[in-house]
Amino acid sequence: MTGESIELKKGNLENCLQKLEEFNETEDAKEGPHEIPSPVLLSGTQIQTGEGWFLVIMVGKNSCVGKIMSKLNQDVEMTPLQEKLEQIANDIGLLGTYAAAITVIVLFIRFFIEQGMEGYDWGNNIGEYLEIWFRYLIVGVTIIVVAVPEGLPLAVIISLAYSVRKMLADNNFVKRLAACEIMGGANNICSDKTGTLTKNEMNVTNIWNGRDNKLNVEFQSIDPSTVFPDEKTRDLFIQSCACNTVGEIGNTNATGEAILKMLKQFDIDYNNLRETFLPDPFVRFQFTSKRKKMSTILQNIEDNESDYDKRLHVKGASEIVLKLCTHYIDENGEQVELTDELKEDIINNTITDYAKQALRTICVAYRDIEEEEGGATHEDDAEDGVNKQIEMNGLICLGILGIRDVIRPEVPDAVNICQKAGIKVRMVTGDNKVTALAIAKECNIISGENEDSVLEGPEFYERVGGLVKEDPELDSNDSNGRESKEVVKNMEEFVKIWKNLDVLARSRPEDKYLLVTGIKQMGDTVAVTGDGTNDAPALKKADVGFAMGITGTDVAKHAADIILLDDNFSSIVKACMWGRNIYANIRRFLQFQLTVNIVALISAFIGSCILRESPLKSIQLLWVNMIMDSLASLALATEPPKKELLDGPPYRRDEYIISRKMVKHILTIAIWQSIVIFTMVFAGEHFIPEDPHYELKQENGNIVPGRSYTFNGEPLYSTYLKAYGPSRHYTMVFTTFVMLQVFNMLNARKINDEKNIFAGMTDNPMFLTIWVGIFIVQVVITQFSADVFQVNRQGLTLTQWAICIGLGFSCWIVSFIAKYIPDTICPELGKKRKHIDEHQPGVMGLRRGITKKLTNRMPSMSFN
Repeated sequence: MTGESIELKKGNLENCLQKLEEFNETEDAKEGPHEIPSPVLLSGTQIQTGEGWFLVIMVGKNSCVGKIMSKLNQDVEMTPLQEKLEQIANDIGLLGTYAAAITVIVLFIRFFIEQGMEGYDWGNNIGEYLEIWFRYLIVGVTIIVVAVPEGLPLAVIISLAYSVRKMLADNNFVKRLAACEIMGGANNICSDKTGTLTKNEMNVTNIWNGRDNKLNVEFQSIDPSTVFPDEKTRDLFIQSCACNTVGEIGNTNATGEAILKMLKQFDIDYNNLRETFLPDPFVRFQFTSKRKKMSTILQNIEDNESDYDKRLHVKGASEIVLKLCTHYIDENGEQVELTDELKEDIINNTITDYAKQALRTICVAYRDIEEEEGGATHEDDAEDGVNKQIEMNGLICLGILGIRDVIRPEVPDAVNICQKAGIKVRMVTGDNKVTALAIAKECNIISGENEDSVLEGPEFYERVGGLVKEDPELDSNDSNGRESKEVVKNMEEFVKIWKNLDVLARSRPEDKYLLVTGIKQMGDTVAVTGDGTNDAPALKKADVGFAMGITGTDVAKHAADIILLDDNFSSIVKACMWGRNIYANIRRFLQFQLTVNIVALISAFIGSCILRESPLKSIQLLWVNMIMDSLASLALATEPPKKELLDGPPYRRDEYIISRKMVKHILTIAIWQSIVIFTMVFAGEHFIPEDPHYELKQENGNIVPGRSYTFNGEPLYSTYLKAYGPSRHYTMVFTTFVMLQVFNMLNARKINDEKNIFAGMTDNPMFLTIWVGIFIVQVVITQFSADVFQVNRQGLTLTQWAICIGLGFSCWIVSFIAKYIPDTICPELGKKRKHIDEHQPGVMGLRRGITKKLTNRMPSMSFN
């Protein structure tokens, strides 16, 4: 392809000019830009099939695709998780803005009422008034800063980046960050067979040539005459296998690898045969998913029955190639006519018997061609435009190969894990129905059978009617360039099929694409694996596309979101686990942050309205904000996954991100923390002891109340502020608030009412480091920062520290009791928004450029 909407042949300049000349000389030639081949390749060209050399004359930004890419500015669609978080962030930010506005208004109203009762002195006190007003505004700004959850996008990016690095160790190379998160909601996996479910270590184990011959793959050497006693038949078979196969052992496709290893067992030098019969240039018709076969025209043939020096060799899907054969050569070298009855007998017995043994069947055939048959170069197309004229009849079957690909030992258990986790696994393969069914049973993909559990691709396509445009008029009439999305034509029939469909055999690219489109149309999240160029459309269409890192083509890797470095299905299961872990980590962070948000807002709002000041100073709230945003996101977003994540179903697109259990714990802990904080603020002087050696204390030995004013607005601690600095009372309030969050951070690790909050704590060194680090920094701030953080200049005593830590510890007790409160009394929050205004600026910043760049697809990479 060079950017055209249909496939275009490429060739050297000489052949292209010759075709052009022939085209111009033909009177009834159809006009069109694709009637003759082109000698030009554009950068970014996707090679559908074939092989050859080309000369590079322009690269990078100077190439056509480079110029196009420099002008492109792609918008990335938000993921379901981002949409839910965006809604939560907007709602919280709005709540904080309202709280800040009301707080500032109340403070100003109280100021003007109290000052009006005392009388204004604008001339002498205007500077003092301005200072007070400025403090009010700072309180409002601080409330907004605390309320806006800017830590949410940070938590998402940290969790994604952490997961990407860890997933690489699990052989998942992530190209698109959002793919990690989306895999957490995947409930359908459409998997290839070869290399993913199997080892991709194919071996020819059986050869049929009128009788069944078994080959022992353990043998280093096998005498081919034991299989083909007739010398001429043996030479034809070896000739076909050597020359109608590409590459070398270790550097070819799976089927070619099996055939070349068989030739090695026969002690055949296939490269020598290729040099003899395939001098450059030669003609080859490559295998495609539509053709289901590969053909090569050999040269320098001396025994052609037509006295022509060329012979056609064909190999491909057994039932397809066999139908094109008129004869077969039996074990004695005799040509036997293939009647329709005999063909059916071979298909129903030999091929079906091989298929039931989970063997892939390949038919090898040949025919001696005549000069100029099928055109001067024998490349004329057949009527269907897919095959070639010389392939369509007169073939002679040399044999049917049975090729075994061993199932990966870990695949059956991995499939069972997926099924337990609510993930439907479907196998999409090019094998015939019987072979596909046998392999699916070995992999535990299918247990029972019904009429729709195994379908062939063409039958499936015909029943559901293919794809149609949802709004055909949109494409031509829409001025914004929007396109109507594709939908299944017969959705009613698709609904009948899709739940029971386990295996799609003889699948073509359009069948796979149709299946993926239909599953997405049902509202499910689907992951697809693929390795070939033809898999690219389905990989692109899927929510998450997995390309094979070992056997995958560059085109498939470019279209995919994740590359499996080991081509192993069990790595996909690990990707599902990491995806669910990202979702769980974001929930942990939300449970912690929303609790702190509620308490901080209540403290700042009520304190400012009643006391004309917030119990937590602005600089202290910024430290609290750092704890609940940056540090908490690092600690809670890096929790490693547990196998238990795959015990339940995946989360749905429309699922509430904040569950009833989370709401229960958020409200319970927030209420308890608010009670603790306001008890200390309004009654702390009645039970908090003071240091006997500290000068400023009450007569009963307790601390002096740190409230600047009484409820009536009369000065209280403000009279001591200049002499003694910030009060011990409010220093304890600040320290207790932080201790409550430190202990609650451990509670937030569990979001499903798990009793043991310490389980797995040592598995996350990042959490332990941050958890201990916050405590140490708080000690330093309290004891040594003095006026900088507006804490008491002499810090706190050991007794006062014990009270702060003890009150923080109470969060564990309250959380444990909350686990026994019924969930049904609590609501769910954070459902996916149905309509999001894309022009509205996101509070979280998830729509900003940096996130778009991070979630954009990385450049495709090649793996040898």
